[in-house]
Amino acid sequence: MAVAALSGCTELASGNDLLPQTFQPNQPDAGPAPDTRWGCLDAPEPSMASPLVSRVDLALAVIDTVTDAPPAGLSARACSRLDVDCDNPLTPDVSATIEDGAVHLSVPQRFNGFVEIRSPTTVPTMYFINQDLMRDTAESFAIISTLALAGLAAQDNVTLDPTLGFVLIRTFDCQGAPASGVQLSNDKGGQPFAFVDGFPDVGRDETSGDGIGGFVNIPIGIVVLQGIVREHGTALSNASVIVRPGWFSYGDVEPIPE
Repeated sequence: MAVAALSGCTELASGNDLLPQTFQPNQPDAGPAPDTRWGCLDAPEPSMASPLVSRVDLALAVIDTVTDAPPAGLSARACSRLDVDCDNPLTPDVSATIEDGAVHLSVPQRFNGFVEIRSPTTVPTMYFINQDLMRDTAESFAIISTLALAGLAAQDNVTLDPTLGFVLIRTFDCQGAPASGVQLSNDKGGQPFAFVDGFPDVGRDETSGDGIGGFVNIPIGIVVLQGIVREHGTALSNASVIVRPGWFSYGDVEPIPE
């Protein structure tokens, strides 16, 4: 669809002397357009007061990367970050509700632990919360099916080590949109990959417009994730995750307001 049609106006050819001419005074130079993607990196962090409550609702709408639908038999439970094996979960196992298809977890305010997510057809996943959860929050994301992981490994003849784990990193810009051009790294190593048009590109360590990358065959334990905006070398927030053998650990990196 043409831009003129979208804007509701018709473009007129220049040089038509039959059209009335309108005097346009010189306008001062407005300077460069504001950077909507990364402008918040130079702005102070906004103050967002939250009422004090005992618990908040964490709603997770989770789909399978292959079917684009919630995995059958999915369940989730919240865990303290200090309880690395989740021996004493903060919530019972919870399934998705019929009403909205999301898993609703009632967690303590200031929760900054992780959520274990399992289903018979997906790689077991830990989703990490790296900022204190102060209010009811809804998140949506896809988890990796066992078929998708096998496809990722087969793409570049990557041998998956069952004693190691996997990390997936979501990157966001100042608008909360998936961020391209972010170089991903961590402090433990592993084989990098990034999604391009929905498909994993093994060996790539910079995000495309999908805004998602990660590492396979990464050593177990605490891993610190980092993203650098390649355009100007600015660091995004670090995220720390726990890596288990055979599990995917999800972490988010996003802008750090000054």
